[in-house]
Amino acid sequence: MKQRRQTSATYGTRQSGVGLIEVLIAVLVFAVGVLGMITMQVEAKRSSYEATQRSIATSLARDILERMRSNPDGLDSYVIGELGSTAVAAGTDCNATSCSTTQLAGRDLYEWNELLQGATEITLGAAKSGGLIDSRACITNTTGFVTVAIAWKGVNDMTNPTDSTCGEGSGLYGTANVKRRLLYMTTFVRT
Repeated sequence: MKQRRQTSATYGTRQSGVGLIEVLIAVLVFAVGVLGMITMQVEAKRSSYEATQRSIATSLARDILERMRSNPDGLDSYVIGELGSTAVAAGTDCNATSCSTTQLAGRDLYEWNELLQGATEITLGAAKSGGLIDSRACITNTTGFVTVAIAWKGVNDMTNPTDSTCGEGSGLYGTANVKRRLLYMTTFVRT
C-alpha cells in the first residue's frame, strides 16, 4: 500500500480570499498617499500665489519707474514716504488738459496707487481685488538714483527683509514682520 502524503487540503486550512487585515492596511496606505498629495497641492498653490504677488509687485515697480522716466523734471514730486495707507488725491486729469510736471507726478501717483490697491480688477460689490494684499510703497530719490520699495503681506512666515523699512511700522505683517514681503528696485533717472 502506498502512503499518501498529507497536504494542507486534507487538514482544511486552505486560505481563500483576502483577509480583513490586508484590506485595512491597503486602505491605510492609500489614505496616507492621498493626504500627501493634498498637502503637496496646498503647498504648490501657496507657492504659486506668492509668485503671482511678486510678479504683480515687479510690474508695478517698473510701471512707476517708467512714469518717472517720462517726467524727469518732476522727479522730486514722486518721492513719497509710504503710499497705500492713505488715499492719494486724483488731481488734474492730464489726458484731458495740459499739466505741469508736478501735476503730472501727482496724477501718476494717484493712478499708480489705484493699481497698487487693485483697481485692475473690481468685484461685483465694487471692491478692488487685483492688487497686492495689504500693500505699501515707498519712493526715494538721491541725486537721480530712484528707489521703489513695495511691501505686501505673504502667506507663510519668513524672515523679515532688511533692504528697506517700507511698511514695517504698519502692523499688518505679523509679529516681527514675518509675513512681510518686499520688492526693492533701484535705477538711475536722468534729469
